[in-house]
Amino acid sequence: MMLHALRRSEEGQALVLAAIFGLVLMVCVLGTVNLGRAVYDRVQLQAAADSAAYSEAALEARVMNFTAYANRAMVVHYASLMAATSYLTWLHFVWAGLDPLLQVLEALPYLGAIASATESALAALVRIVDAGIAALCPLLSASNLMLYALEEGAWHSMWLRLGQPARLAGPKYQPIWPVPIALANQAVFAQTRGHLTMPQDAAETAELLTSSKSEAVEEARLHMLEIANSARQPWVAYGDRYGKPSLSPLARHFQWKFSVGVASLGLSSVARTEMGGYSPRSGSAQPQIWSGQRLQIVAKAFGFTRRLNVLSLVEMDQLYTPFPRPEHQYYLLFSAPAWLRLLVPGIRRAREAMNAAMGRYAPSPPQRPFWMAPYVYFSPQARVRPGLGPAGPLGNFAQPDVLVGLSLAGKDADAPASGTFRRRFSWNGGQAGSGAVDFRTGRGPGLELPLGLDPLPGVLNTFAAAQACYHRPGDWKEMPNFFNPLWGARLMPVLESNAAAKLGLTAVPLLQRLLLH
Repeated sequence: MMLHALRRSEEGQALVLAAIFGLVLMVCVLGTVNLGRAVYDRVQLQAAADSAAYSEAALEARVMNFTAYANRAMVVHYASLMAATSYLTWLHFVWAGLDPLLQVLEALPYLGAIASATESALAALVRIVDAGIAALCPLLSASNLMLYALEEGAWHSMWLRLGQPARLAGPKYQPIWPVPIALANQAVFAQTRGHLTMPQDAAETAELLTSSKSEAVEEARLHMLEIANSARQPWVAYGDRYGKPSLSPLARHFQWKFSVGVASLGLSSVARTEMGGYSPRSGSAQPQIWSGQRLQIVAKAFGFTRRLNVLSLVEMDQLYTPFPRPEHQYYLLFSAPAWLRLLVPGIRRAREAMNAAMGRYAPSPPQRPFWMAPYVYFSPQARVRPGLGPAGPLGNFAQPDVLVGLSLAGKDADAPASGTFRRRFSWNGGQAGSGAVDFRTGRGPGLELPLGLDPLPGVLNTFAAAQACYHRPGDWKEMPNFFNPLWGARLMPVLESNAAAKLGLTAVPLLQRLLLH
């Protein structure tokens, strides 16, 4: 009777439903936990890739800032040589004018001793300055060569570092396509200077020493000449008081002027010191430091101007060549016209005395060993979008970038040692049914990638790109260059990077959806 009652009783039905719903709830909870762990793995993987890419880009920026400081030091050396040459030009110019007068004064009583002492002091000063410049030219030129060697060492070290796989903090992350990505990063970094490999860049830059006629070398030479000349002080460039000349004849830029109505007659001195070079038509024209000063008579009347050269002094420190010319680079240029010889008696004798004074203190040896050293220069590209393929031109105005790819393999994601392992859960209820849910990682079919790249290896894959970018605070219009240390690093979209374009990743439509982050 009791068994019959138990069989007809409906009590305990909720227990069966609770067991079924409890299993469903457990599966949902476990699925949520495992999904959270997968998201956590993805975030950690992306953070590791971003950190690796940013670190490499920051190192590139440091190399470029070091290059800028070294190039600026070279410019300072050139400006110093131009300043020293301008002082020597001024001393020689003053000496050429004072020496004949001092020789005349030496014959006078009382004034002769003062004139003789003054002449000796000026002669010693000219000799000292001349000897100092003779030592300074090769010393600073050699210093610039040493700076260039340090630049090349930094660039080649960074280039070799980019050829290695990304440095990872832990063993569970593996680099994606380590060799192709490393080659792409190397090519982008080297192409910032114009070529796909660093040895090519170094070979082209060294051609500055041989005065190559290559278009890139000529452009780099002109850039350095212009920047070096822009670093001169006004007194060095054209003489002091250029806008308002001095009245003192000892000034580098002075003027005496006498005016009557619309006509004027003046005696003035003008000066110029610069670093320049001839076009290498024969492959032998070399840069030089040129300094000159001229004493001239300027006549103006009714809108017409006539200049008469009274005294010109030209001094040059030429690039040392294997076959130096025997003559010196100090010239006294003056040829008095016949009408001036009639108006000013004795001007021929004055010219001969000035020439004699200049000849006595011409530099020895006749040629100074000066040369323009090579330097690491930027190869600008006025392109925003990078070209496709290994040899494609750089985009982003040739600012280099770094690509890093990391993957997390399924065995690493499911291993207990990872701390985020996943399991397969199953349930067998006999006649009530059975079920299973698998939270372990699996692999699906891979994407077809260009350039023969292997499919993505892991179950979690990510890419990160970072750029060494140039930015003057408050002004985005300045083009990137290697003379201002304003390089920094920033993360960037993967598909906008030059390295991704060299691998052909920008040509895969599906990646444009997967890699937008």
